[in-house]
Amino acid sequence: MPHSTSFNERVAVVTGAAGGLGEAFALRLAASGHELVLTDRVPCDALAARIAAKGGRATALACDLAEPAAVEGFAAHVLERVGRVDVLVNNAAFMPMAPLASITAVLWRQIMTVNVDAPFLLARALSPSMIRQRWGRIVNLASSSVWGPPPGMTAYASSKMAVIGLTRALASELGAHGITVNAISPGLTRHAGSAANMPPAQFEAVRSRQFIPRTETPDDLTGALAFLVSDAAAFITGQVINVDGGGFGF
Repeated sequence: MPHSTSFNERVAVVTGAAGGLGEAFALRLAASGHELVLTDRVPCDALAARIAAKGGRATALACDLAEPAAVEGFAAHVLERVGRVDVLVNNAAFMPMAPLASITAVLWRQIMTVNVDAPFLLARALSPSMIRQRWGRIVNLASSSVWGPPPGMTAYASSKMAVIGLTRALASELGAHGITVNAISPGLTRHAGSAANMPPAQFEAVRSRQFIPRTETPDDLTGALAFLVSDAAAFITGQVINVDGGGFGF
């Protein structure tokens, strides 16, 4: 029988936690009693302080996921500092809009390094801790853009389809050890980062095609995450959960 700790004994790592979806995910996990390890290219100390002020536990560690050596060093530091990881949320992403003709080999590799290589490296480094206790949850962030990518998202949509493949493969590798691996696929979600990079017309176009006709927010995704990392989702693995208001693509 797989070992299951209570929420207030579980350690969760959230990447891309400085804002947007990552911040919302971290707050939801903290509210349910998880100890958090937060990472991003920019400091997450303010979020860690917010969590601590509400009685939670959070550690902020900077890491540039575009640097594989930094990712491996971060994982080693986490295990040295907190001893184990129960939940890994691979949320961080690099999402430049670029037409096909302007996608250089360097830009393509940067996108793949952050969006695909980093989740792989973190899963490889942190899953042995989960295997030892025969319980773990890995949640990757896909994107509804893979089902209907607009122009300018060739590299990003390709990376997120790769994330879906990675999710399925990791689920196969780790399922016998009590570890589930799933992906959440959001639609276009409004937060400070996306609002700065996307024109208002894009949000309106996506909203008008959704069954639920309003713009998605980070809080719309936290319920799916809370379920997938819970004991209630113990027999769900290798799945992509579309949380996009019925839009299923841009």
